Amino acid sequence: MIPMSNNGEGILTGNMQIFMLRHGQPKFPDSRPYVYGQTDYPLSEKGLEQARRMGAALSGIPMRRIISSDLSRAARTAEIVAEMQAEKICKPERDPELREMNMGEWDGRLAEDVNVDFADIYGKKGRDIVTAAPPGGESFSDLRERGVTAFDRIIDESSDLGRILIVAHANLIWSIVSRVFGIPLGSVFSFAHAYCGLHVLERRKEASDWGLYRLVRYNWLPNPDDQADRP
Repeated sequence: MIPMSNNGEGILTGNMQIFMLRHGQPKFPDSRPYVYGQTDYPLSEKGLEQARRMGAALSGIPMRRIISSDLSRAARTAEIVAEMQAEKICKPERDPELREMNMGEWDGRLAEDVNVDFADIYGKKGRDIVTAAPPGGESFSDLRERGVTAFDRIIDESSDLGRILIVAHANLIWSIVSRVFGIPLGSVFSFAHAYCGLHVLERRKEASDWGLYRLVRYNWLPNPDDQADRP
């Protein structure tokens, strides 16, 4: 079990707890690297096992609301965690605003093909990760605007529930964490984003000198062998 009591050991009494979980490993067409964002890959067998391990770790921590991206890799992860809750309080909800970054014309294509067919913009994206966008897709700043708007709405809707779980995607979760804690968005690759990595935030009733949120756990995993993060 995650080292945190049902009351949220290390979390101040009465403050809201937000658990944010990346989905398990997807099942790709083959072993080659793909560019993917909103391509709807399902969970692989390893991803299903990662979700079950996290479900077991969270089973004794009752979630008052569970909401996920509507992409199947996140929605299935949320379903597995919900099924394993010892105290089943809610059914998982799906919210398309929690989807991963829209990679436009690159989505679902081999990385090597994208590098050849879109050499100029692909190189620009590597140099300017925050504002450059694939043709027909989102930039990181676009994603953060969408993700933070959805996060704020969910928090407002759930503020009296005490503890919620959001199951989404690496870049979406990072966009929220970076905004909440004032971390530069472009430093994403300096932080781990493991499949089924769990982040726990505490939201104070009122903002203090240290802000409204406190980071209690970052990228926690029940099995350290799952530490391999991207893609």
